[in-house]
Amino acid sequence: MSDPAATAAHTGDVDRDATVAAVGEAAVLAVLSGPGTADTGDPVGNGDDAAVLGPAEATVVTTDMLVEGTHFRLDLTGWADLGRRAVAQNVSDVLAMGAECSRVLVALAVPAGTTMGQIADLAQGIHGEAARSGAVVVGGDLTRADLVVVGVTAIGTLPRGARPLRIDGARPGDTVALSGAPGRSAAGLALLLAGHPDGPLQQSHRVPVTPVGLGTAARLAGARSLTDVSDGLLRDLSGLARASGVGVDLTVDALPVDPLLAEAAATLGAADPAAQALDWVLDGGEDHGLLATFPPEVAPPDGFTVIGTVHAGEPGRVTLDGEPRTPGGWDSARGAN
Repeated sequence: MSDPAATAAHTGDVDRDATVAAVGEAAVLAVLSGPGTADTGDPVGNGDDAAVLGPAEATVVTTDMLVEGTHFRLDLTGWADLGRRAVAQNVSDVLAMGAECSRVLVALAVPAGTTMGQIADLAQGIHGEAARSGAVVVGGDLTRADLVVVGVTAIGTLPRGARPLRIDGARPGDTVALSGAPGRSAAGLALLLAGHPDGPLQQSHRVPVTPVGLGTAARLAGARSLTDVSDGLLRDLSGLARASGVGVDLTVDALPVDPLLAEAAATLGAADPAAQALDWVLDGGEDHGLLATFPPEVAPPDGFTVIGTVHAGEPGRVTLDGEPRTPGGWDSARGAN
């Protein structure tokens, strides 16, 4: 596991005003890599042409990018939070397979005028979030670009005999359960865009808190399917239901609605704060909670809230108390709906 304190000490040694173009690739990669090669037990660690990982029963791999102007704005998100967020959203995908994250690779594109202080802050966020997730940074890449792009590959493992939790395993009669409180990120972004820079919702948008351990808990409890909520609760649930060939009905009163959402809606002048809060819960996205289905005889583990049931019906159709609703949320090709 990487040591955030050691990383902070290491990044504190850099000339924070020097630019990436002035110091060169090797110096930037040295900061991003951290204070030294972590003792992972891998045959080859950070610093070679490629990392060589130790043997695993089953390996889980995912990758995702954050692009300036599309996924974040540097006037709303600091460099350390950007590093944390880039790692967190990838770790969430590993957890959603019922696995634990162990290693992270980072590919970075930045303008030539990016300062080493900004790189050091980014590295501190990357290593800090990796450590919170039980992972270490084992490599990466750097290039020059007009915009900042942070690409992370997260790697996890499943123990011997464990099956990955897929999105196509839901069956009629299953309960639907959710971890976390959806809508916080969307509400936080709305507050940021309206000129309210600080608060718990704003920080939820900058850095989602991934449910470390809950993917494994769901697998051990007997979950039949699992996914993370990144594009919106309804959109991700509809995708799970479509892959499983089932329909889902959600119970509105069972949804975990953070009271801060209605307060934010009122601050922003919503005509119906409660309705706006529900919209954020259903379509907000980027909260990275876990969405699971369990056989009816299985009690979801602590950290999950039962929010609905699976039934035979039109694949992918999600209803609210029996009434249809078209999913909004985020489509990577189209943007927000």
